[in-house]
Parts: sequence; C-alpha cells; structure tokens
Amino acid sequence: MELKSKAGMMTAIGLSCAAVAWMVLGGNGITVSPTNANTIPQENTLVTQTNESKLAYSVQAKTLSAQIIEVHLPLSGQTVANETLTLVNNYQGKVTKLAIEKGDEVKQNQAILSIDTRTLKSQIEQAKLLIKQRALELDGIKKLNVGNLSSKVNLAQAETDLASAKSSLKALEIDLENATLTAPFSGIVNSLEVKQGQVLSVGTQVGHLVSLNPIKISVNIPQNKIQQIQLGTLGKVTLESGYEAEGAVSFINTTANTSSRTIQVEMEVDNPDNKISSGLTASVDFILEEQKAHAFSPALLTLDDSGHTAVKIIDINNKVKIMPVVIVKSERDQIWVKGLPNNVNIITVGQGFVSEGDTVDAHYQL
Repeated sequence: MELKSKAGMMTAIGLSCAAVAWMVLGGNGITVSPTNANTIPQENTLVTQTNESKLAYSVQAKTLSAQIIEVHLPLSGQTVANETLTLVNNYQGKVTKLAIEKGDEVKQNQAILSIDTRTLKSQIEQAKLLIKQRALELDGIKKLNVGNLSSKVNLAQAETDLASAKSSLKALEIDLENATLTAPFSGIVNSLEVKQGQVLSVGTQVGHLVSLNPIKISVNIPQNKIQQIQLGTLGKVTLESGYEAEGAVSFINTTANTSSRTIQVEMEVDNPDNKISSGLTASVDFILEEQKAHAFSPALLTLDDSGHTAVKIIDINNKVKIMPVVIVKSERDQIWVKGLPNNVNIITVGQGFVSEGDTVDAHYQL
C-alpha cells in the first residue's frame, strides 16, 4: 500500500510538469493572441510619433514696432584745400616790388610781385605813335584812291600796316599786365620762392597759393553705401584736435576706385578763419535720411537660404518665417534693421531649434 501511494504521487507530479511544459510551449509558439497584442502597440507607436511631429515647438517671442530713426554713416576722411595753384612768372625782368610775404593772406586780383616795366612802357608809347602814323597814311591813300591816284594794292598795304601796329600795341599791353603777378583767387601764399631784385625768366615758379575757405573733406564711401549719399547730404566733421564743424556733400566722383572698392566724395565746410589746415585726418559722421527700422539684439540674426542676413519671425498662423533684413544702424547692444513689417513677432529664444514652416507655441515677452 505504501508503494502504491508513492507511485501515485510520482505520477501526479509528472502529469503536472507535462501540463505546465505544454502550456508554456503552446502559448509561445501556437496561440495567435500574443502576436496580435505585439502588433497593436507597434501601430500605436507610429501614431504617437506622427502626432508628436505635429506638436508646436515652444519658443519665446516679442512683438516689435517700427520706429523712425536718424541713420548715421561714420567714416574717416581727410581735409583738402579748396583750390591750389603754382604761381608762375609770365614776363621776363627784374622783380621791382614784392608785395607780400610767405604766409600772407591775399584777396583775388591783389598784386603779389611786379617786374620792371620801364622799357616796356617806352615800347608802348612808341607803338601808339606808330598807330597814329599808320592811320594817317591809310587816310591819305583812301583819298588818293577816290581820285584813282592810288592803286587798291597800296590801299590794302596801308590797312595791313595799321592792323599790324595795333596788334603790336595789344601784345605790349598784355606784357604790361603780365608784368604784375596777381592772385587769381583769395587764399594764402603758402610758399614764396623769389626775392625782390631777382631777375626772372618767363615760366619761373614763384610760389604756391592755397585757398582754405571753404575747405573740402575728401571721404571714400564703400560701394554698398554710396546710394545713401547725395549732393547736399549733411555731415558732422571732427578733427583729432577736437575741433568740430558741419558741412554738406558738394561732389560725388563718377568713377569708383577698383582696388579699394570705394567712391570718393567731397564735402565743403566753412573755414573763415583758416583754422582747418589741409591734409588733416577727419572723422565724418554723415547724417542720412530718417527711415523706419526695428531694433533688437544682433544675436537674433541668421542667414536665409541665399546667404542673406535674416531674422526668424512668427506669422499669423503661428508658423516660422525667415525674412531678409538690411542693417541700417549698429549700436553697442542692439542693431536697427529695415525690411520688416511695421509690427512683427520676432522669435527671441529657441530660434535655433526651429526651421521655416514649423508651427510654434510662442510665449510673448512684455
């Protein structure tokens, strides 16, 4: 009986183990329910991912309004004399009078030096007398010609002689004018290279005359900025000495410098006391026309697909849009740009994580 009891117990244990093994093997390999259970989570995962891709990106934004600003263009230039001229002697002879000294200020047509004209004046008197003689001879021949007592050849010769005498007088009178060297414009005799009593030949260099009022400021404008400069554009000039003045553009060169890619312009500045010398370095702050612009941190700038400077904004559909802008003014902690609508929503935080066309959930700053 004891043996049967043990055998029955062993048989029960064996059957239990076989049942468990069948259930385990059958559940993993035959039953289809687990397979369907595995398929459904995979589809839900794809749906979840699709929904997540449609979720809005969270960014911070700020509404900006355009402001009217005065745009400046600061550049460096150089002072240039309004006019310069090398003074040259035009009549040979000895300097009898030197009316000025180096550094003197002269007015237009003021005498600078005079050449000895005593011989020249005698020649002029002689030429005048010769003209009178030729005129009398011509009158006599005309009277003879009326009575056919003189030929037309003699008449023509007399007329020629009178004209030649008048021409000689005119040349001598011009020499008399040239014997006195005068200033063609008001200015300063910047150098004087002759002395009284010195004998000069025609073409001898006497000195240099410089006009400093008004004085010119020459500035090279970058090619991409030249359209902002016009005749009459105002500018503030500051010299290294601290002297300040204002002027206006009076000349714009029509030919660009191909090496520096700049175009030269000139300003005129009043200089009544000749305080501003030629050849000085000058800082020029051009005052350009007022225009509408938006101000924000330069860190918000980006590039569009064409490589142009741009900024990321949010349109009315809460989608990201990249708009190109042009910088018109730079300050210490912000820039001013044009090219945006009057009122615009600009992304201030998170712009690096969104692309054009993305939908965003914007939190606006005050």
